Amino acid sequence: MVSLNKYFLWFLLLCLVLTMVAGVLAALLPNEIAGVLTAIPYLIAMIIVLYRFLKQQRRAPTDQERKKLTLGYTAIFWGYNLLGVFAGVWFFSQNDPEVWKTFVMYLQNTQFLLTALIMLLMLAIPLYLITYWFYGKQAQRMAAKMFGQ
Repeated sequence: MVSLNKYFLWFLLLCLVLTMVAGVLAALLPNEIAGVLTAIPYLIAMIIVLYRFLKQQRRAPTDQERKKLTLGYTAIFWGYNLLGVFAGVWFFSQNDPEVWKTFVMYLQNTQFLLTALIMLLMLAIPLYLITYWFYGKQAQRMAAKMFGQ
């Protein structure tokens, strides 16, 4: 099994750049359409990194690599999104301490936390399953087409 660290790094960098691009697009689009852009950076980064993996390794990921990549991508994506939430609240609370107080108040509200958790799971579960599928049979088909395996 090869080291997957460089693929995780590529995924993180691509996600960050694509999230910034999606954020600019989201600001220009109506809210109903902008919400769809949440998953696009993840999906594009996942596909680009798989393509790099196939080109460099000349094969599809093994089952063990597939599981590690899927879990790693999920942890990276949600980790930097959570970090972004806290960084954003911290940044905007510098000029207005009421922002931080309101944020903490919402974190103590069970109904808000459950709603946020449900919304997160509605996105996280499909992204996880899509990644797991894409790095399995789909990656094998791509490798067969690219390298005649």
